[in-house]
Amino acid sequence: MARLIVFDFDGTVTQQDTINVLAQFAISSRGSACTQQEASEKWKRIVDLYVADYAKHKESYVPKAEDRRQLAQELAYLESLRTVELSSAGRVVSTGFFASLKNEQWEGFGREARRIGEGRSPDWDGHKGKAVRVRKGFSGFVQQAKARGDKLGIVSVNWSRAFVEGVIQPEDPHRSEFVKRVNEIKWPGGQLEGPEEMGGKVMMTARDKLEGFETMLLKEAAEEGKKRGSVYFGDSVTDLECLLRADMGIVVVNEGEEEKSMLLETLERLGFEVPHVSESREGMKLVWAKDFEEVLGNNVLG
Repeated sequence: MARLIVFDFDGTVTQQDTINVLAQFAISSRGSACTQQEASEKWKRIVDLYVADYAKHKESYVPKAEDRRQLAQELAYLESLRTVELSSAGRVVSTGFFASLKNEQWEGFGREARRIGEGRSPDWDGHKGKAVRVRKGFSGFVQQAKARGDKLGIVSVNWSRAFVEGVIQPEDPHRSEFVKRVNEIKWPGGQLEGPEEMGGKVMMTARDKLEGFETMLLKEAAEEGKKRGSVYFGDSVTDLECLLRADMGIVVVNEGEEEKSMLLETLERLGFEVPHVSESREGMKLVWAKDFEEVLGNNVLG
């Protein structure tokens, strides 16, 4: 049966978060070395303030993580992070960090980032420079999904839809294969704008991603005249609501990082069973895998 398969982007389609990659391309686009140095210092201030705000919020929030055993408590905490995200986004916009960059440039940056990433050695950690590596098996998984007649989508709090489109161009050459709910960086001022389908609301939190996912489900139901089964892939706590909303949620975890995955820890703390795909049983709604090859190899989607 054909399904709606939706992916988070950062850390799911890609092996790592890409916000710093966006920043490095923005910095390198500033003419002189002096201007680039100023942009680099500006970005460091933005990141440092975000890290400090996040740490302060986490420290002061009650109940603490270890005491949050109910789903409603965890969702309330995730939504409370909106204030931290809003403050950081406001700094990015007010400083004009992404100003004067057009969508065509962002799409080109995405293509270039993937090209650089594919040229890196296998042991590259994926956390420096302007390189992006797509997670193993993604292209093959997409090809098989298309052959089955599945619909594909991306839901992401990434700031640049055009950058995302550049990265996945080999899988979506005409920008028509994936339905997308992703923010945009507007030219010329560098303001952030959310998806048109969500009224331009900037996506920042787990609840925003769920709203984006829901708009896809409603659209599919309206077009098909019936409910299409859904699958969601995600790697972070911002994917929590989408993973639980889907008919099947697949948690993506980097190899060797099962013990470090905040998403896996959160799901298990809340009482959800999340076995590896190789241990999945019929009727299970949540599993985890390190890449798309594992998902295909274990035939977890039938």
